[in-house]
Formats: sequence, structure tokens, C-alpha cells
Amino acid sequence: MKHRAGFTLLEVLVALAVLAIAMSAIIRAATQSIETVSVLREQTFASWVALNQVNQLLLDAKPWPDEGSRAGKADLAGRAWRWEARFAKTEDPDLRRVVMTVRAGENGPELSKLMAFRATPPKEPPPAKPPNAAGQPPAPPTPKPAS
Repeated sequence: MKHRAGFTLLEVLVALAVLAIAMSAIIRAATQSIETVSVLREQTFASWVALNQVNQLLLDAKPWPDEGSRAGKADLAGRAWRWEARFAKTEDPDLRRVVMTVRAGENGPELSKLMAFRATPPKEPPPAKPPNAAGQPPAPPTPKPAS
């Protein structure tokens, strides 16, 4: 009998099994990467919604409540996002805290959480210095030369 060059059936089957295992690992890694990108995109948009809502609260002239919550919806990136602001007192009586949470849907998982603080404005403005005899505001103090 002559010995023929080539692979046996068993060698080909083992090579195909190794190739199949390697390909499944590559496909699994690619799928996880795609899922991670999707989650990060959702979290990024949710954090933008949280920042927008906190900035709107900070720009609002009305004082924040001592305690309580507000909720609403915001549109961003062609989607509707659900946000909730929870107000709370702090140890400082002139400082209020808000925790803003954002979800992709009504009962969806929390995608972003942001905490912000706001001080209550002083009740009386600081006293203004009277102008001098020439009607000019008083000059700032001059520094003393070093001795």
C-alpha cells in the first residue's frame, strides 16, 4: 500500500472543532462590545437630560422646596426620557439638595443620577458704601509698602 499525503478525517474534524470554538468566542466578544456601546450611549444621553434639568432648576428664580419631588419628561435624541427630582434639606439651613434621576421609560432602570445644591439668597442685600463728596464710589484701599 502506498501512503497518500493529506489529512485524515479525524484531523479535519478536530481542526473544524477548534475553528468553531474560536469563532464562537470572537462572535461573543463582538456582541458584548455592541451591547456595551448601546448601554454607554443610553447612560450618556440620560446624564445630559439630568444636567439639563438641574440647570433649569438652578436658573429658575423660585426657591426650591424644603422637601418633596417633581417629575416630568424630556425629549432628547429623538426619545422621551423620564426624570425625577427629589428635594431635601441639608445640615445648613440655607442650602437645599436635589437628586435628579433619569430613566429611559416609565419603569425602566435608572440610567443617570445627579446631585446638586442651591443656596437660598440672602434676605437683605449687603449695605452699599456711600459715595464720597465728588459723587464717586470710594476708592479701593491702597496696599501698604513692605517694610
